[in-house]
Amino acid sequence: MNAAWKTDTGLVRINNQDAVLVDEAHGIFLLADGMGGHRAGDVASALAVNEALAFIRKELSRTTDDPDVSGILEGAILRAHRVIQEKAMTDSSLEGMGTTLVELFLQGNTAYICHVGDSRAYLFRGTLQVLTRDHNLGGSYVGRGNMKREEVPPYLWHMLTQALGARECPVPDKKVLELEQGDILLLCSDGLTGMLSDDEIGSIMRGHRDSLGRMLDILIRDANSRGGRDNISAIAVEI
Repeated sequence: MNAAWKTDTGLVRINNQDAVLVDEAHGIFLLADGMGGHRAGDVASALAVNEALAFIRKELSRTTDDPDVSGILEGAILRAHRVIQEKAMTDSSLEGMGTTLVELFLQGNTAYICHVGDSRAYLFRGTLQVLTRDHNLGGSYVGRGNMKREEVPPYLWHMLTQALGARECPVPDKKVLELEQGDILLLCSDGLTGMLSDDEIGSIMRGHRDSLGRMLDILIRDANSRGGRDNISAIAVEI
């Protein structure tokens, strides 16, 4: 396994409300995109990845026989959600904060993915395949067949239907897939996907797959060249 991760403030935002946390030794990769006031998004995303990592490590250490990994990842999201809500209730400056969270756990050639929000997971296997569905109004309309992706007004892609810290408890999506040698998994915030199309991301990954670090540099550079309107974060993991 080979991994790289990077985060960038972009060209418009003053601070970076994304958070990336990697435990490469245990195959745990986490990415969150926070939202809120001046510092609330920072707090929410940092809480999400730190609480999720602590929960996953603790639960995995408690069992040695065939753990319910998908259940553990879902539990980590719900734990982080509760902590974010509780923190917001104790500090008025954090009121309304929330965050996305996408989790990846690798066990041998098996990948477990769990997520809430519109941060995405992709599989690159010659071509790029999105593994997650966006929990926003745009994704909802496309998923139900009400609109084609190109018909969705841009603002609908920024209206989340689920987030950690929101009033309603999130219902995470889960996915398990078997990987092949040479597969690359990409986790990223919408600062990347809002600037580059899936075809453009796939083309960059194809052209720079020999260096994951260089691949992420090019993805972030090109997202910034399109305007860099949001923070940009990505994790790439090659099997």
